[in-house]
Amino acid sequence: MLVERYERIMGTRVGAHVVAHEGGEREANDALAACMDWFREVDAHLSRFNAASELSRLNAASGTWQSVSPLLFDALAQSVQAASDSGGLFDPTMLTLIEALGYDRDFAAIRHRESVVEAPGARALWVGERGPVVGGWRAIELDADRRRVRLPFGVRLDLGGIAKGWAADIALERFFSPTQDALINVGGDMRARGGPDADARWPIALGATEQALSADPETLPVVALGAGGLAVSGASDRWWYHNGQRVHHLINPQTARPADLWIDGNDACSAREDAPRIVAATAFAPTAAHAEVAAKVAILEGLPLALRHVECAWAQATDDASQFGCATDEGYNGHSPVALILTLGTGEIACSSNLQDYLTVFGGGGQIWLS
Repeated sequence: MLVERYERIMGTRVGAHVVAHEGGEREANDALAACMDWFREVDAHLSRFNAASELSRLNAASGTWQSVSPLLFDALAQSVQAASDSGGLFDPTMLTLIEALGYDRDFAAIRHRESVVEAPGARALWVGERGPVVGGWRAIELDADRRRVRLPFGVRLDLGGIAKGWAADIALERFFSPTQDALINVGGDMRARGGPDADARWPIALGATEQALSADPETLPVVALGAGGLAVSGASDRWWYHNGQRVHHLINPQTARPADLWIDGNDACSAREDAPRIVAATAFAPTAAHAEVAAKVAILEGLPLALRHVECAWAQATDDASQFGCATDEGYNGHSPVALILTLGTGEIACSSNLQDYLTVFGGGGQIWLS
């Protein structure tokens, strides 16, 4: 039987699903309870909106060495690795910048409204002679032996760009045995193993927002996923106004501005006829943390570069399988395989050419159905 649990944690809806075989219902419920406790622990340590969180205390002590918990050290180490592997497109050190654009409180307080910045340190964008000051992750010092961190002076972290996927990866491995079929969903970032029964993989409707479901749910792409991670990145509902202009949370470190996305009918469908704007990017990777980063990188790269990069990496790696890095449960690795589905403002869906091959090899024999 399928045992499920849902809670609102980490500012989003968290769900966990596990198949309980005969006599195993109590074990499954215990695993679900422990899983939810883990997400609450992650939120308590990593929330940037809680001044008492460990992350907030570390941000306040930039420039000095600070001892940190294993939880924070691991999340930060994976974030720095993701920044390096993505060439800085993923950047966990843009907190001051995103606060300057108005995202300085829980999103529910600014959603679709004008945001007046109140944080004293975020009244202007930090811009130097050569453009936006970004890339502070390069100077972060990590002392694994003594589990210490030193942030460069003035650098502040926002780990929201990887924390959900990272937490889902750990939850699957820590609380569900290798023989258990389970699906972890943290606000749309997922980690899967097996399926709801012996002959099926987990069915996931991509882009299943309330608006999409009420319009025509049969037009949604559906993927059956039996292994690995999935993450979706977009801003169709996560936007607000700053100085009268609509902005969102997906900031390009190279420009210090929100990425050029299609949000709704008020936006032109394309910046150029040959390059439609992206509404959302869905990434598949061996871990949810990797998928979360890959989806954000795809948004920033746009068409056609995002598809070209994952297709070239796949082609090169299939010529030499050793080029694929970690495809297990050890977290983010920039050389792991990735496949993409991009939803465009024109209503079209663009998929990387390796999508079905990826699902066959790394997705547990998964399949994709497009409308």
